[in-house]
Amino acid sequence: MRCNRPESSSREGEQRCRCPHPGCCCCRGPQGEPGPKGENSVLAAASFFAFERRFENGKAVPLVIGTEDETGQIRLADETAILLEPGRYAVWYRLATVLENPGYLQVTPSQNGSPQLAYGVYARTADPMVTAGGTNFLLLRAEDATAFQLNYSSDVANRSGEASVMVWKLAEFD
Repeated sequence: MRCNRPESSSREGEQRCRCPHPGCCCCRGPQGEPGPKGENSVLAAASFFAFERRFENGKAVPLVIGTEDETGQIRLADETAILLEPGRYAVWYRLATVLENPGYLQVTPSQNGSPQLAYGVYARTADPMVTAGGTNFLLLRAEDATAFQLNYSSDVANRSGEASVMVWKLAEFD
């Protein structure tokens, strides 16, 4: 937003805006004391990735830790499952790989083994040696400790795959 420069008023020493509007720096009144600092809405965060991997049809995507959650609420339970302690989470993921032949890939996130098809990624190629992939985002609630996984499906072999997963635990508001 561009601030209007004050112009001189008919009264001595007083200035006024040429075009006053809310938010203009010369139309604001005196600054009050700052209020209390708000609480952070992110309680924990972690990232995971796979790099230069071949993904296997019908199997969960193997991951390693990118950024560890210091609170321990988001962690790898094994090579493929991210363990989430009870709470609300925002999860973002991306997967891409080179399909060796024309074909498709599908990535389906799951929560405790239950597929979340609405949040899946699907890509199809018409030529060999083409990169296919996608990204998606979901919010989920873990009533109990929950295992989150990305499951990979394809009708052709792949190479040079990569995946990224970022997870944020969100604050609960009453």
